[in-house]
Amino acid sequence: MSDTSQNIALLRQRVEESANHRIKTSTDFTFLSGVIQERLGETLGTSTLKRIWGYVDGYASTREGTLDILARFIGYPDWETFVSDYCEQEGVRSSHRVIQNTLWSKDLKEGNIVEVKWNPNRTCRFRYLGMGHFEVSESHNAKLKVGDTFHCERFTLMEPLYVDHLIQKGGGTAELFVMGNKGGLTLLAVQE
Repeated sequence: MSDTSQNIALLRQRVEESANHRIKTSTDFTFLSGVIQERLGETLGTSTLKRIWGYVDGYASTREGTLDILARFIGYPDWETFVSDYCEQEGVRSSHRVIQNTLWSKDLKEGNIVEVKWNPNRTCRFRYLGMGHFEVSESHNAKLKVGDTFHCERFTLMEPLYVDHLIQKGGGTAELFVMGNKGGLTLLAVQE
């Protein structure tokens, strides 16, 4: 079976296609909630939709009943059928796409620069220190500051970037820090 987070990402994509509307802003979730109500006669709150889309924090797991509603919205009887009939078929292409757009820190050389961008208008460059550790060398419109360090094993285009053991130059720390929570990385580049 495919990874649940990948399946949910495919579900989000199909819901946006079915609604003929890209879900990016707070009002888009209100729109989608209304379309679901109109089409199915079932209610999904905007806060639930925002968590599923990663627009707000708090998305650790989603009730299967909620996923069933979204699966019905795109024409499947339930979540389980969507996973078996669509995700399993899409899995080969989806996995290939993710693997092609993934950068592993183990493949980098010390001193390499990794540039990432994510919405809205955020850009960072990280200098590879070795052993999966990076230092922020440039930061524009992001919470990370030049001199912050963190650990990261992989970067994947169109997926959020999860880093751990963040040590901020000003003294703060975080076990886990997420970048690009609303749509993932839009740019991933390496400079030697």
